[in-house]
Amino acid sequence: MNLRKTSRLAVLSVALLLPLTACTDQDQSTDGSSDQNVVLKLARGDQPVEQALGEVYRNALKAKGFEVQINKSMDDPYQQVLDGEADIAVDYAGEALSMAKDASSITGEDGVLSVDELKNLRSEINDSNDSIEALDLSNADSGKVLVMSSAEAETHSVDSLSSLASACEKLTIITDDSETANLESGLKIAGCQKPQLSVVQSDDLATQLRASVDRAVAMSAGNAMISDEGFKSISDTAKLFDSQPIMLLASNNVNNKARGELNKITGQLSQQTLVELNRMVNAPGAMKPAQAANRWEWIIE
Repeated sequence: MNLRKTSRLAVLSVALLLPLTACTDQDQSTDGSSDQNVVLKLARGDQPVEQALGEVYRNALKAKGFEVQINKSMDDPYQQVLDGEADIAVDYAGEALSMAKDASSITGEDGVLSVDELKNLRSEINDSNDSIEALDLSNADSGKVLVMSSAEAETHSVDSLSSLASACEKLTIITDDSETANLESGLKIAGCQKPQLSVVQSDDLATQLRASVDRAVAMSAGNAMISDEGFKSISDTAKLFDSQPIMLLASNNVNNKARGELNKITGQLSQQTLVELNRMVNAPGAMKPAQAANRWEWIIE
């Protein structure tokens, strides 16, 4: 055996393999399939359904080999990503409006955020910032609608925004939002010239709806109480309020593989799934958010 020739071939083989290995490592880093060594920090809101969704996203990433730590729940998850305190934020898309260069150019004259306007906001964020990405919007929408009891809706012949506007002199519109200018303007445009508005605490909305005499209550479309207790969402009234789909914000620490998994979960979040999740974490005898998250595969079927 020619040992010199054998040694030379071995060296050549190693030399050929090194660039191949480097290319492979580079490809893995680019396509986001590299080893998940970074601990990703996830920020979420303080409401039970927001906490449950945070757990759902964490579970999905952990199943793919990522290590995820959930930060203390706060009012502004997006800001935690912008400040470098979190890598992923789970929140309602409308909360990202402060990131727009000109908020009024996004909301338009009516000041109310539609889904299309939120898509424009997402595009603006992604076009203007290289260090973060706004991920996909959910089909589920937590934005408000006006809700009445079926009996009251029948009494006042209300089944749409236009018919509600026709009956508005006999109705009080109940909301927990102290900023009522957009709601009042929207009602006037719909034909209700003198809207009667009453602002209450969020905890009092359910009581107001159950009292259900000559009133319509502004409530999240994701609230399970609407269907569970036989109340009626008034058609077309969602346009009076900001749309609120879920949108995640991700830093550069979140690779393509993780982003794809996060978008997959967001794509599974239908309106009915949102209602089911709300039911589990808000109803009497409610589950803890982590327990509800463990039932995710059940409620998306």
